[in-house]
Amino acid sequence: MTGADDNPQAPTVQVAPGPVDEYLAGVRAALADLPAHEVSEILDDVRAHLADLTDELDGDPDFAALTARLGTPATYAAELRAAAGYPAPPAAAGPERRGGGTARLAVAGLVASTLFVTFGALVGRPEIVLFGALFTLLALPLLGRDGPQVSSVAALAPVRRFRAFHPGAGTAAGSVADFLASLQPAWWLARAFAAAVLLLAVFGFGGIAAALLTLVAAPLSVWIGHRTRRDRRWLWAVVPLNGLAAAVLLTMLFTVAFAAGGSTTYASPSAYQPGLWQDSERQIRDIRPVDSAGNPLTGVYLFDQDGVSIDVSGGSMCGSYDSKGLFFSDPAGPQHPYPRGTLEFDPTTGGCVLVPPAPLVVAVPSAAPTPRSQGIPAAPAPPRLPAPPVTDTPPPTSASPAPAVTAPAPPTG
Repeated sequence: MTGADDNPQAPTVQVAPGPVDEYLAGVRAALADLPAHEVSEILDDVRAHLADLTDELDGDPDFAALTARLGTPATYAAELRAAAGYPAPPAAAGPERRGGGTARLAVAGLVASTLFVTFGALVGRPEIVLFGALFTLLALPLLGRDGPQVSSVAALAPVRRFRAFHPGAGTAAGSVADFLASLQPAWWLARAFAAAVLLLAVFGFGGIAAALLTLVAAPLSVWIGHRTRRDRRWLWAVVPLNGLAAAVLLTMLFTVAFAAGGSTTYASPSAYQPGLWQDSERQIRDIRPVDSAGNPLTGVYLFDQDGVSIDVSGGSMCGSYDSKGLFFSDPAGPQHPYPRGTLEFDPTTGGCVLVPPAPLVVAVPSAAPTPRSQGIPAAPAPPRLPAPPVTDTPPPTSASPAPAVTAPAPPTG
């Protein structure tokens, strides 16, 4: 007898899917409006439940037995929705349902808002971020009319194809998709950290305040993530904020990498502070010179080690511009001696008034430190000249002529 495999013209036999696979397909179709990764998680639980039920039904249940035990796939999917907190599926409708134009406008606003917010954060332009946030207003009419699942948007053909797409289980693409979906809680925590860093940069909070803010923002971010799964209207706020958080984290990553690469740091022009400052923290608006006894001096000019005049001009809203276009807040200008006084804003007149130097009491050190005590080598002493010979002859005066110089007498034997 010749087997079917020996006959090249024998019809190909296709094995129909089993009852369990058929039931799973029905549940998957009933949950098609949910995101693909959520459907995959639900089906994993259903598959485990069906495996236990198969063992309980002697290992060979048919579709009717499964339906009698669990209900139809649509009924069982509805129970799973209610247990997980998901709303009922949207009503079946064609691709061109009423309100399709408003739905497309809402999707376009979401995409534009995300792009502008992310780009503005990357280039450090807050005005672009605020401009991008305005695009979310395009979705307000739709969000106020549709339910939590935004049925008008879910009915759009591109949205249906996007939500239904999921790489096959067991493939490399499916494994990567499942892995990325499992990282979603980690992203919620990273998003909270990015929000704390952003508030730190805007409001100048300290490190401890930023850490406390992260602890507060972390549970809030996780709650928003779970809430967005059940109410899709949150996407119009969450997706642009996700772009903002991603831009903040990328900026931090590149900043740390750039600093670790040993790059040369430089002071930006925006960090320039006009005038004279002590350790970049305390502004010096006038100089009050005194002598060694503490008595105030006037008409004093100060110069640095290069012979350049020390000037305290700048750093105040009161002042004027010189012939070179430089702004001076010094009341007398950089060419006048110290003390000069200070210019103060008078709220009663709305102008600036000159406040003369007030009496000042200072503590002058009793003895100035020597260079050797400060660890500085002393300058070499000038060469000593020989002292003149000491004689009993008085020095010559204009009244008496100088005595004649005579040679000593030779010794006699």
